[in-house]
Amino acid sequence: MSLRVLSKDTVYGGYGSRVSYSKTEIGSIKRTVEQAFTGGTDTAGGILAIANPAGTAVTITEVILVVSTVATAACTVDAGVAAGATTLSDTLIDGLDVNAATGNFDNISDAGGSGGRDVAWASDAFVTISTASGASAGLVGKIIVNYVV
Repeated sequence: MSLRVLSKDTVYGGYGSRVSYSKTEIGSIKRTVEQAFTGGTDTAGGILAIANPAGTAVTITEVILVVSTVATAACTVDAGVAAGATTLSDTLIDGLDVNAATGNFDNISDAGGSGGRDVAWASDAFVTISTASGASAGLVGKIIVNYVV
C-alpha cells in the first residue's frame, strides 16, 4: 500500500504502549487475482484470459505463473495485457519455456525480452497467456496477478 503522510501524531495504546502513527491518504491498495489454467488451445489467449476485475485502470506489479505440470512437448508461452481475450501479448512474460521445468516463474526474474513490471491494465483489457511456440498440451498451472488500484 502506498501512503502519503499528511501529519504525524503520537497516541497511547493499550497496555501502556506508545504508538506513533501517521494520518495518511491512501494512494493505492494491493489486490490479487488467481486463476487455474491448462494448455491445449494454441491460439492467442487460448491458455488463459482474465478480464480486469477492478472495473478501473490498475497497475500490475507482479505476475506469477505456477507451472505444476509441464507441456508434453516443446512449448513457450507469452503473458501480457491485451485489448481482447483472444490477443497475444508479451508485456509481462516473453517466451517462457514451459516444457523445461515445473516451478514458479514471474515477470520480474523471468520476464524475457519484452516482459516487464508495473504494466498498465486498462479497465476493459485482459491478461492473456498464449502459446508463443510449440504446443501447450499437458500444461497445468495457475496464474497469480498482483495489482494496485
